[in-house]
Amino acid sequence: MKSLKTYISIFRSVNNKPTKYFLFLVVAIVGLFLQAYMHNYNIVFLVLFFLVGIAGASSMYGVYNIYHIKGRLLSYDRFFAGSASTYKLSIVNEYEYPSYDITLTSKQKEIHIESIKPHHFQTISLEEKFDTRGKHSLSNIKMHSFFPLPHEIKFKEIEINKEVIVYAKPEGISLFKFYNKNNSMSGEIDEFDGVKKFNQGDSTSYIHWASLAKNDTLMVKNFLYEDETKKLYFDFKTMTGTNEERLSQLTLWVLECEKNRFDFTINLNGDILESKKMSTDEILQAIAQF
Repeated sequence: MKSLKTYISIFRSVNNKPTKYFLFLVVAIVGLFLQAYMHNYNIVFLVLFFLVGIAGASSMYGVYNIYHIKGRLLSYDRFFAGSASTYKLSIVNEYEYPSYDITLTSKQKEIHIESIKPHHFQTISLEEKFDTRGKHSLSNIKMHSFFPLPHEIKFKEIEINKEVIVYAKPEGISLFKFYNKNNSMSGEIDEFDGVKKFNQGDSTSYIHWASLAKNDTLMVKNFLYEDETKKLYFDFKTMTGTNEERLSQLTLWVLECEKNRFDFTINLNGDILESKKMSTDEILQAIAQF
């Protein structure tokens, strides 16, 4: 009885859907049955039973082919509203036999796996996009297979069960452009300290044109500062724009500060967020959940 319950639960967890080839199979079975009935050909009866048996066995084996496939979340990038981010899954075959022709589909991407050996796994990367900031859950992954015969498709879902924080969309005025306009930075420029690769947000006034002529790579001048202990201070109330625009601007500045190793403090409507006391992700999370 226990094995029967297990068998029933397996077939309930995997769904079947006929394909266009199922119609050809039905036509073939009906044609063979009519031939066998009218002419009483034993060989036709044998072919008919063989065809039905193969189709039934294929259906059952196809269910087992994907039932034992599990997914485990390994890691994920930061999620920002309005843009797709990547996360990694480990696709594990817990069955004692290989699994074949596995296709995994998320909202943004489709990946096909030809085969997975018994008790082995494959690591795949998928994408997810959220339109708004705040708490969200990663969508379940749809999985299907046509193995071993394509007269029906077998499919089920892999549950991720992971809640993530989607940060505000990082956009607005670059930190460097803003402070250049206001003649205030983390310190006064002291001396030239070589060049570095140009990144989005870097001031165009610091472009090192000579390096561009030499190696076709856009570089910017890098400077040392006399007072690098001076912190940057951002006050949510004094910023311009709507609340969403302010949060997006703060997110952009936090990322630029992280990249350039600037210390900063944010007054988020009374909540003080300090880079020396909190991690970047903790600060981004506080902004996202504001």
